[in-house]
Amino acid sequence: MPIKHKKLKLSGQRTKWLQGRDATLRGTPTRLNPQTINVLANEVVKMVDKMHLDISSQLEKLFSSTTAKNSIQKTEKVASLEKAGMVSGAAMDASISSKAISLTDKLVSKWTKRFNSFGGMWTQRMISTSEKQSAKDLGKSMKKLSGGLTIDTSQISAKTRDKMLASADQASSLIKSIGPQYTTQIKEAVARSITDSSSSFEELQNSIQSMLDDKYKSHKNKAFNVAKDQTKKTYSNITASRMQEFGTGEYIWRHAGGSQKPRDYHRDVLNGQKFSLDNPPIIDKKTGERGKPGDAINCNCYMEPVISFDNKS
Repeated sequence: MPIKHKKLKLSGQRTKWLQGRDATLRGTPTRLNPQTINVLANEVVKMVDKMHLDISSQLEKLFSSTTAKNSIQKTEKVASLEKAGMVSGAAMDASISSKAISLTDKLVSKWTKRFNSFGGMWTQRMISTSEKQSAKDLGKSMKKLSGGLTIDTSQISAKTRDKMLASADQASSLIKSIGPQYTTQIKEAVARSITDSSSSFEELQNSIQSMLDDKYKSHKNKAFNVAKDQTKKTYSNITASRMQEFGTGEYIWRHAGGSQKPRDYHRDVLNGQKFSLDNPPIIDKKTGERGKPGDAINCNCYMEPVISFDNKS
């Protein structure tokens, strides 16, 4: 049974013009400003920056200590035993290992707590920004579709609120996970470096710093992309829920363009086609997943609301 939604109210002039016509009315596109998305995403990146600087500073301090140097530098006896093949490398002094474990445990705990707090606050800002922009953009689109009527799209129904809560829960969980994922990987990498080291003190220091830089770059990019993706999904979900409530469940799929790795299927097949939110198209040919613009990971596509009429309606 088809889902029923209320019909969009049209101006008298628009209603008269539609009589006896087959027509598709187009609203303005609903798309969150890329600059707004980047501002929100960069807030998460700044938090990753702070975490990286703190961890790097703490580890540099540890491995610059006299204890670390004495634990790592090889004695002539150990070097001669290595050369003779009697040992595989200079073993770390237990004190530096225990100090490294204690430090990284504290860093994991510290940044897990900080990201738990930050993730909740960031998500609330993101939800609020997305909701307000959705109301503004959809109001503009509704005005064009209706023939000039001003329609209040700022009201939040129970259905839309449920969408917002679901989006908030997912976004918050992903942002909160950045801290413990990063610090746990650092902890494991530092432990491996100490256990497996057969290098000089300077080489070990360089190895750890190189590892920190690599982890930072990958997590910085991941954090930025996750924040962007969750922001776009939240905006899209709120907008779609409101569209259905106002009787505009149809849209034209618009490909954003400009991506370094565009989805050919979205650009060449879905772009410019009309779809219904009640019967979404396949968005991934490999998996058969169905959805709307923005549902696929890192998808920048967006909706242009439309209303279709035939001469009978």
